[in-house]
Amino acid sequence: MKTTTLAELLAEETPEFREAVRKEADAMRMEMSLSRIRQLADLTQAELADAMGVKQPTIANLERTNNDARLSSIKRYVEALGGHMSLTVELPDGSTHGFRI
Repeated sequence: MKTTTLAELLAEETPEFREAVRKEADAMRMEMSLSRIRQLADLTQAELADAMGVKQPTIANLERTNNDARLSSIKRYVEALGGHMSLTVELPDGSTHGFRI
């Protein structure tokens, strides 16, 4: 029995389906990243909410999948953890540009 890879399965799907899968994966990475960063800082959602001057559900919403959070909200989140944020942009020509926000 031949095993089919995920890449092979996706190659058989429509471009629209592949784009929907990519967007969902991006949203899941965002959710995992924010909560993981908070966990690495050894803070609960409630502790981070207190540091940001918001209520705990606000933090849960920021960490939720499919939340199209504003960059300024993510910046406040990171700064409340004691961190700094930078943005990296990859252009179609392969060049990468980064700057601190």
